[in-house]
Amino acid sequence: MDDAMDLRLNRKSQLPIHAQLKAQLSHLIQAGQLAPGAQLPTVRQLAGFLRINRNTVSKVFAELEREGYLSCEPGRGTFVSPPKAEAGARSQKMRNLLALVDEAVDKARRLGFSPAEFAGALYARAQTAPTPDRIHKVPALFVECNRPQLKSFSAELEKALPLRLDSLLITDLERMARKAPRALQQYALIITTFFHAHEIQRLLAGTGIEVVGLLAEASLETLMRLTALSEGTKVGVACNEWTGTENVKLSIQNAGLKHIRLVPGCGQDPESLRRMLKEASVVVCSSLVEEKIRTLAPEGMEIIVDDRKLDRSGIEMLRRRLGELPARDGGRGRAKARRASSGREEKAS
Repeated sequence: MDDAMDLRLNRKSQLPIHAQLKAQLSHLIQAGQLAPGAQLPTVRQLAGFLRINRNTVSKVFAELEREGYLSCEPGRGTFVSPPKAEAGARSQKMRNLLALVDEAVDKARRLGFSPAEFAGALYARAQTAPTPDRIHKVPALFVECNRPQLKSFSAELEKALPLRLDSLLITDLERMARKAPRALQQYALIITTFFHAHEIQRLLAGTGIEVVGLLAEASLETLMRLTALSEGTKVGVACNEWTGTENVKLSIQNAGLKHIRLVPGCGQDPESLRRMLKEASVVVCSSLVEEKIRTLAPEGMEIIVDDRKLDRSGIEMLRRRLGELPARDGGRGRAKARRASSGREEKAS
């Protein structure tokens, strides 16, 4: 059999033979080792080579055909299907998945488990994992000082974690804490960025509601570029609101970049942007203020657009905390929190 079809089945593994064969064939196709149009051995040939039941091979071929990886042509044979339009994005996702698997295999090995034992445990876990509609979602409230980050960070958290999440601006939370403090009891957690954690804790003192602060950091690419700047370089930092600017400054300072001097500016204060651009030779800004800065900046100035993301280790810490919380009903009052936020948004628009 061709080197590209280097298939290895472990009969001692807890992972069923058909699952091993299917996983390896789909990987070879997605990795490009089996090119579109390549002909696979017949069911009889592959079963004989691997010394497995023909029905097992036939089942795998049928599943891969349904999923679009193979094309079975009567009288001609079985071929690798042409890639779909989204194949490039899926290929990148597969590379990301394999990197995640490699990391997990390495951690399992350090715990004393072999790759085969890890594969068996993963398969068993996958068979019993709850479906999305059965996953318990924890009622939580995300609070931030400005609307763009409120929206983007909330979406990031909902995508990454089992949360039933409402969101409020800090000003709306202050009003709710004064006028309807009982409505906050529906939430198991109040989540905010680290910059506002102490402010929210003071606001909710005596309520018994847990407040979790997450770091919002500049991207690694931005930090690497700033690291390469010479000693004493003045770097402009600008967001659409002053609180956002202060958050970006904090994340850069927390990265230990003490060799550069930060010059703040704010999109809502055009004069501050002009002052910043007179002093700085490089600017880090959010996408919301990019256009204003490019209009005012001198030609050739380096402008780094960086919309911060929540720190991954912080999200994983929060995931573990969510697993420790008891199930509870967080439905009551949910609409009330949303109305407070949306009403505020209508006034601002």
